[in-house]
Amino acid sequence: MAKYAYRDKDRKNIIYSDEAIEEDRDTAFFCPNHICNAKLYICAVDGSKSAYFRATKPNFKHINNCPFANSSTEFDSNDYDESQFVYEDAINNLLCNPKSSSQKSIPSAPGTGEPGAHPPRTIRQIYSLCKSLSVRDTYAGKEIGSMILDDRSIYRYPKGCFGNRIIEATVDGRLYNDEKKEVYLASPINSKKYTFILSFSDEDYYKKIRSEIYNNKDKIIVIAGKWASSGEYNKFTSKVYGRKQVAIIK
Repeated sequence: MAKYAYRDKDRKNIIYSDEAIEEDRDTAFFCPNHICNAKLYICAVDGSKSAYFRATKPNFKHINNCPFANSSTEFDSNDYDESQFVYEDAINNLLCNPKSSSQKSIPSAPGTGEPGAHPPRTIRQIYSLCKSLSVRDTYAGKEIGSMILDDRSIYRYPKGCFGNRIIEATVDGRLYNDEKKEVYLASPINSKKYTFILSFSDEDYYKKIRSEIYNNKDKIIVIAGKWASSGEYNKFTSKVYGRKQVAIIK
């Protein structure tokens, strides 16, 4: 389920779900994933949820592992307080070592009209936010493409991925090295241009996350990291301190 789609196969003319609600319900749109031939139709749900695009025709379904094929891309902005979202703080909060650091509090915002409304803060919430909008859109003043490395935003990273970023990754070849306590992923999921090394200091976290990724190696893996060059061409590394840096998209 997606919040935006394209009117044309070349993906030049974007349309958002709140705009498409005025369109004929039989009008077909194109999936944001350029290699996916799914045809999307506008759907509306009664109640609190807003409209969204969905592949409803059996002959034009999403390809396997298309990021826009499931609810992971569904982000209802009414549930969150955009004014309180600070991207760097949100990622740094995910990178805190739970065994040695106190987590920085991200307060709920008063006056939003929604009891308990807060900015996106978990990796799943931030990932859903990033996938629900075009990479050229902004949220809280920050461009989506500067938050996430995926097949849509790869043009922004010709020399690699550095600093606080979420990556949308997949398993490609060797997965781990027990001696080094490292896990290896490739991103973006279609081009697999870069290799990302997840480095662990804690043996328990390494084993748990390695096993979870191994058991879901056919799925999309989302990682929040502070990425730096590994010293090898097109390979980047980040410390992983705990489970909250990792999401398996099923």
